[in-house]
Amino acid sequence: MELSCRCNSLHEPLSTGRQQNGWEGALLSESKWHKLYTAYVAAPQARLFHLLSDMPHYGDWLPASNEFAFTTDVDPYPVQLGSRYHDGKPDQPGKDWWGTVTGFRPPGSIDFHHTITVRQLKATIEVDIHYSFEEENGGTHVSRWLVLDIAMPIVFRPLRRLITSSFDKENLRTMAAVKEYAEAHPGT
Repeated sequence: MELSCRCNSLHEPLSTGRQQNGWEGALLSESKWHKLYTAYVAAPQARLFHLLSDMPHYGDWLPASNEFAFTTDVDPYPVQLGSRYHDGKPDQPGKDWWGTVTGFRPPGSIDFHHTITVRQLKATIEVDIHYSFEEENGGTHVSRWLVLDIAMPIVFRPLRRLITSSFDKENLRTMAAVKEYAEAHPGT
């Protein structure tokens, strides 16, 4: 399986006196991190768009992990621009989040935004994901661009790598799973 990634970590620490998750007066570290994941998938563009936009059926191709189990409460459904969804582990308080479809251009691209709170680190993570699907040599070139805006108390800043590492693993897993499934089931 061939997956490629390019990473650029933008360290833009900003210290503010804002309150964050109950840390009154705590100095915050705010930073951005992004990574581009790409894969060539021997399946039609429309098939890949369908798999990644049909969120209630992710379980057909994406096994549960420590970070993600399933997606529920998609409204309106079928998915469209503005659809809201409950993601992560919706049945476990504190391990779930709500998101919105912020871009929807079948079969070429889809965008998602959600906010995740990591209570143990008093962190808030704004997550933006952009998928693009480009026909190439009878298959599809899939790009997934992940952008994280991380705000956390400066005292926890050294643990930021735990957050980015967790996101990186989950994104690699998702790209590999959709590639494997789409190539095994290109027309179903």
